[in-house]
Amino acid sequence: MARQPKQEKQPHLAWRITRTILDVLGKIILVLLIAVGTVALIAAIAGSIFLSKFKSYVELDIIPKAEEYAEGLELDNISLAQTSIIYYTDPKTGEYRELQQLYGTENRIWVSYDDIPLDLVHAAISIEDKRFPTHKGVDWIRTLAAVKGFAGGSSSFGGSTITQQLIKNLSQEDEVTVDRKVQEIFRALEVEKRYTKSEIMEWYLNTIYLGEGCYGVQSAARVYFGKKVSDLTTAECASLIAITNNPSLYDPYIREENNRERQLTILKEMYAQGYIETEEAYQAAVDQEMVFRNGTYDEEEYTCASCGFTGTRAEYTETDGEYFCPQCGEANYAVDKNHYYSYFVDTVWRDVVDALVERYGYSELAAEQKLLTGGYKIYATIDPEVQAIVDKVYENLDNVPKTVSVQQLQSAIVVTDNKTGDIVAMAGGVGDKGGSLTLNRATQSKQPAGSSFKPVAVYAPALDAGIITPATVYEDSPLNEDRNWPQNDSRSYSGLCNVLRGLTRSLNTISVKVLNDLGVENSYQFLTQKLGFTTLVDELQIGDHSYTDIALAPLGLGQLTRGVTVREMTQAYGTFPNGGTFREARTFTKVVDPEGKVILDNAQESHTAIGEKADFYINYMLQNAVLAGTGSAAAMDNIAVAGKTGTSNDNQTRWFAGYTPYYTAVVWCGYDEPEQIILDGDWTNPAISMWNQVMRPLHEGLESASFSQPENVGYYSVCADCGGKPIEACKKDVRENGSNRVVTVRLFYEDAPTKECTCHTMVKICKESGKIANEYCEKADGNTVEEVGKLIYNKNWKVNKDADFVYNPEDKEQVCTIHTADSVKPTEPTEGPTDPTLPTEPTEPTEPPEPPEPPEPAHAPTPTRKKTDRS
Repeated sequence: MARQPKQEKQPHLAWRITRTILDVLGKIILVLLIAVGTVALIAAIAGSIFLSKFKSYVELDIIPKAEEYAEGLELDNISLAQTSIIYYTDPKTGEYRELQQLYGTENRIWVSYDDIPLDLVHAAISIEDKRFPTHKGVDWIRTLAAVKGFAGGSSSFGGSTITQQLIKNLSQEDEVTVDRKVQEIFRALEVEKRYTKSEIMEWYLNTIYLGEGCYGVQSAARVYFGKKVSDLTTAECASLIAITNNPSLYDPYIREENNRERQLTILKEMYAQGYIETEEAYQAAVDQEMVFRNGTYDEEEYTCASCGFTGTRAEYTETDGEYFCPQCGEANYAVDKNHYYSYFVDTVWRDVVDALVERYGYSELAAEQKLLTGGYKIYATIDPEVQAIVDKVYENLDNVPKTVSVQQLQSAIVVTDNKTGDIVAMAGGVGDKGGSLTLNRATQSKQPAGSSFKPVAVYAPALDAGIITPATVYEDSPLNEDRNWPQNDSRSYSGLCNVLRGLTRSLNTISVKVLNDLGVENSYQFLTQKLGFTTLVDELQIGDHSYTDIALAPLGLGQLTRGVTVREMTQAYGTFPNGGTFREARTFTKVVDPEGKVILDNAQESHTAIGEKADFYINYMLQNAVLAGTGSAAAMDNIAVAGKTGTSNDNQTRWFAGYTPYYTAVVWCGYDEPEQIILDGDWTNPAISMWNQVMRPLHEGLESASFSQPENVGYYSVCADCGGKPIEACKKDVRENGSNRVVTVRLFYEDAPTKECTCHTMVKICKESGKIANEYCEKADGNTVEEVGKLIYNKNWKVNKDADFVYNPEDKEQVCTIHTADSVKPTEPTEGPTDPTLPTEPTEPTEPPEPPEPPEPAHAPTPTRKKTDRS
């Protein structure tokens, strides 16, 4: 028998399962490895691209900006402490002359590094940035820890060095973003390349906020301890630095226990880091009883802007009412409370500070300090002759119209030169000025402009858009009948009315209806984009109420959410005498540093706001508003004047915005606490009164002048009720004691009417009944019939439908009922037939000849005064 082959032994079941699992796991691991490798490859490629882009971003964007920022800080110039001076151009010689030296006040006290106690420096380092003496602007250990925390969900980066904190204080950029942090890091690196640690520390300690309105350690030392910062003890230094972390949390007047706890922490760190050398000194600082002065101090101190000396009034040398620094001999006008900046200088100060903030990213405090100590030459636009006239009027309260209120009626004015568009004079209040950098009602106060807003918000843009001409007719009636809105000041409506009359009489209905055709969005865009208004509100939420100026009432009636400034209104109105070109109303042209470098070039922003046609029309209409309207009191004999009055709700503010070919001036009158203006025996608009007192002497001796007159403009007779070419019925309109309804309007040739009037018709009136004559009225014995013009009835009218000057052919009650067939005697037959009288052809109305006018310049003339002009 053959032998059977031996059968192989099968692996154990457990082993087979294990092998299968391992096989599957191996495949999974292989797939994972492939996936991980792929992801790693993609990440490497993406990372490479990111790093490349980031490197380019840093090299091309971040680093150049950081270098520019660091260069612009000029921290080292603080040691020079040079006084900045405002200059003006002498109008007679064209030379620059000094107007004002800028000096520091007791609110802004800068202290040099040499006068800062080392304990204060060491306190700041020990708690805020212990590696400050050795790092190059960035503490990379703290930065990496901060990045880790931010990636883990922290709402703050943290890890800022003193250098970085200074940059944040100066730039006021504190949004929590990666981009801002990256910029801050590279700025810090560049700053540390250019400036010493002592310069950085000096600026840091002079710009930090320490509560109670204190910016910088000098003012804080006075408010909390009644001392100069140089006299602070170690314990007081630690207490002061404790506030920096969170002034509201560590202010000793608010939470003294919190301040004490953090003060002890700082003292402990100072001792641990070797800044307090002995245990005895450390314990003495801990044991010192803290005595806070509750924000008081013995006597105010004043810092010399030229050399940095700080002392009381008694320490300054007084000569003839002026106070001179005992260290350098320069005058410090801050010591003399009666020597305040003028309103113009206040505005130059604020404008330059704003420009420094915008141009270099400084904080407002840092910009002010640069202005005080940078030794800048600031070239102002003021005309001293014009400012002298303004000051003479506004500083004397006898010139201000008297009212029945216990409050002093306030007023503000801004004057611009039409030749340049620059501000040449201003006043921000009446009477004596109570200090430097006080409230300027001409540039800071926002007031509702009333009807003075209509020309800039409604008529100018509507004219420019071709929606209206002066002859365009609207119905003087409510736009919204349900609310009977808007109402005119007279609380009455007149019916058909052309735009020229609507503006001249300041009719609210006409303004709102023109605006409705123009569109509120178009008006708002015109004001903000073409005329430079910045105070208007597109959307504002206060509590449950939402406010906007993009609506009919704010734009059509001047009932604005916050109001506008006198400066803005003057700037806008200055567009009209300048041929429709808007020019920014500047107070300074440039700022130059001690080395002659222009650090601010305040080039005037200029653009075309409205075209030639619209500009002529608005000048013509506003001139008519002065000659025959609400601004008649502002008219001058030899110089053209155009302008518009304005009154807010309840007569709480009064405006007059007026201009001549030479100057533009806008005046506001009102109270600091709003109330109705009731004049005491004087019914003239107080704003016009103040305007006249400035503008009339300003124009004395100037040559007679009018606004520019295009060649293709003529005088045209038009129907006042429809704007068409007049017909006989227009001239014989029954209204107004027989006066006709034909008016003369100045229009461009292409805007002159080509079609005859369609709203008038001739109607026969029975003399006996006064009604429309029937076929028997003329035949009645002893009766006569008169032909007159009447308006043809329009069912869409909101007023005057039933007026006796309106002819409605369907209204039988308008027809005479006295004369009938029975009341008329039969006529005797004539001997023979006679030919009927043929109607005569109506004659075309003749146009009045246009008077010859001398050619006018395209822009406002240069003020040239006769020999009798003041000098």
